This record gives sequence, structure tokens and C-alpha cells, in this order.
Amino acid sequence: MKHASGDVVLVDFGATVAGREQIGIRPSIFLSEEGGVSLIVPLTSNLGRLKFAGTARIEPDSTNKLAKTSVALVFQLGAIDSRRLVHHIGTLSTKDRRALNRVLRSITLIK
Repeated sequence: MKHASGDVVLVDFGATVAGREQIGIRPSIFLSEEGGVSLIVPLTSNLGRLKFAGTARIEPDSTNKLAKTSVALVFQLGAIDSRRLVHHIGTLSTKDRRALNRVLRSITLIK
């Protein structure tokens, strides 16, 4: 399936514990894909992660179809093999995409 920027997808991060990285099958925000590699932002339902500057709060709605209030861990932006994208869940609202883009701009060196 072809994904669009802002899609909420389930991603298989695997079971290897490598420090503070995400593991297991969990929701993420798809940003782009090139050459079989996808750029994603993992999500967590641990609202305590909002203490980090590189995060955005995402409330569940009929568009994103998330089950819980989630935190976009923008500071954990990463590239993964596109075959790890398991399932399309939903799509971010315009408001949530704007919030995500603000955080993306704030953590990058390109302004």
C-alpha cells in the first residue's frame, strides 16, 4: 500500500531492546518513502513523554483512528525498511499535521 505524509500506520520495530528506542508493533506517523525506506515518527501513549521538547500531543479522532491520546516522539524521527509498515490506521488532521510540522522545524538545523 502506498502511504501519504501524515498517515498513521502500525510499524513493527522488532523485539530487540537497544536502549531508549521503541520496540514491538506500535503506531507511528508516516512522513515519506524513498527506495524502500520510510521516514517515520513513533507514537506512544505515555503522556509523560510530553516533557521532552521534541514531542507533539495527538488526540484520538475519527480521522486518525487512534485508540488513546498519543505523543508523537518527533525527536525519535527515524528511517526504517518500508516492509516494517504493517497496517494503515488513519490520517492526521490538518491541525495535528501543523503541530507536527512545527515540532519538526524546531528540532532540525534547517529553518
